[in-house]
Amino acid sequence: MDWLPSIDLSHLWNLVIAQTPTPTPTPSPVLTPAKNLNDIELLKSQLEFLKATNGQLGESFNRFVAAMQFTLVVFAFLGGFLAFAVGKNLDDAKKVASQLINREVENKIADLVQSEVESVKRSLQRERVIGSTVVDYYLPSDDTTEPDDCKLLRTRGFAKVRFWHQKRKPKKPVGDIFVLDLINSKLLEGQDFAGLSKDDARNKREEKVKNQIDLALNWLDKATVLVIYIDGFSEEVKNLATRVDYYYVAANTSVTLIGIVADSAYVAEGQHNL
Repeated sequence: MDWLPSIDLSHLWNLVIAQTPTPTPTPSPVLTPAKNLNDIELLKSQLEFLKATNGQLGESFNRFVAAMQFTLVVFAFLGGFLAFAVGKNLDDAKKVASQLINREVENKIADLVQSEVESVKRSLQRERVIGSTVVDYYLPSDDTTEPDDCKLLRTRGFAKVRFWHQKRKPKKPVGDIFVLDLINSKLLEGQDFAGLSKDDARNKREEKVKNQIDLALNWLDKATVLVIYIDGFSEEVKNLATRVDYYYVAANTSVTLIGIVADSAYVAEGQHNL
């Protein structure tokens, strides 16, 4: 398309005029002066029209040439950009796309692996704390049979679970967590409550709970977490924070007991590291 700017518009117009057939002259009739004047004016107007048409044609053609030149420049620029971005051929484009996809896949896999590694680290840290925690389990009863709940704690993986009862009471210093078992001891039920009114039975129950908690507190130090294993609601347990500054928590089922003792290991670990 380099030939477009080199076209001489005036020569092109002369060529068009030259190719236009010249009408065969015919004898003109004798004109009167008035008719001659009209013909002259008509001829002048025709010449002016041709002159204006010629100018418009030239301007239109010049605009067409300029537009074609601009289009060629734009296409050339786009072609260069695409060649740079995509490559010389389709194989290069596939190669670039494959590299980008592989990079994204590798990044996603790295993120997933890092997430799993962090999860494993947290699990290992939790198990490390549990594996270094000593639990003392006290059953306020003359029954020396170890409850299943104590056995479950032992199989959970604590460093040591020591079982105590009324015939063999714990001695200072106790471990990191102290479990006071008021469920398996049957201390809060039985003949001691027979024949009592509802209010008297509740008061007697709260008195027994308080006595056992106070007994346990005598064996603890400030870094030991007290876990009270008790069935049902107790005002004494609820209000314990108003009279002591020990860490304590209540559990009422085997499942909650295992989970709470495991969580309490973190508290005990933090207390030892203060």
